[in-house]
Amino acid sequence: MSSAAENLMSVDEFLAWERDQPERYEFDGFTSTAMTGGSLDHSTIASNLHRAISAKLRGTGCMAFRGDAKVIANSSVRYPDLSVTCSPTIGQEIVVPEPVLIVEVVSTSTERVDRGRKKFDYFATPSVRQYAIIEQDDRLVDLYTRGETGWTNEIIIGDAVLNLSSIGVELSLDTVYEDTELDATRRPAGGGPAPAA
Repeated sequence: MSSAAENLMSVDEFLAWERDQPERYEFDGFTSTAMTGGSLDHSTIASNLHRAISAKLRGTGCMAFRGDAKVIANSSVRYPDLSVTCSPTIGQEIVVPEPVLIVEVVSTSTERVDRGRKKFDYFATPSVRQYAIIEQDDRLVDLYTRGETGWTNEIIIGDAVLNLSSIGVELSLDTVYEDTELDATRRPAGGGPAPAA
């Protein structure tokens, strides 16, 4: 697709175009970007989150979706690493309706967009109550929460608990980083890096 054609696309036109593509694409309202794979730690963190949050949401009417489910945020189409909705869903739908929680696991190649344009898009989406940016190279979560007077930011580090108040779920960072290089059970007592396997 040419840049000129992309600039003229609406979200509906992009969704129709993407349906015929062999790969997944994100759309920022102007250009489309092919989605690429991440590291094993990236995938493990996303899996840990999905498994733990799904278990805690069972029976609540809320559902968590992995990174192959798209959301529409401020006229952009995104594939966050995890999204949660508490709105009714239909299995054949292709977009997560009214997400309340969005999570991105950042890497060096995605951090600028995750902390820039994506954050802007998620903040501008009325249904989104929380946005979490999870580091994969350090035990750190940048958690943004929408309040009555705007957004607040909290940094969760080390052995702290991640309070996902938007869905009534708390997770330890041990759960988030389980089976990664930052797994607490892999770290030596002195707090240094984990030994090579």
